[in-house]
Amino acid sequence: MKLQLVARHLRDDQDLVVEDAGVVDDVNVAILISHMEAEIEANRAEGANWRFSIQPIEETYK
Repeated sequence: MKLQLVARHLRDDQDLVVEDAGVVDDVNVAILISHMEAEIEANRAEGANWRFSIQPIEETYK
């Protein structure tokens, strides 16, 4: 399964793919989590307008 880091701005209600992780292993998941933490810190000025999640990419379901 391949994962991606997705950011959603609540006002725009659109998903923005921040990063694709490729093939999943423990190291890639840890990297995605650290990148998610960095994005949260970088967007702290906007407060609660951003939601971040780690999700499987679409081709996983096909």
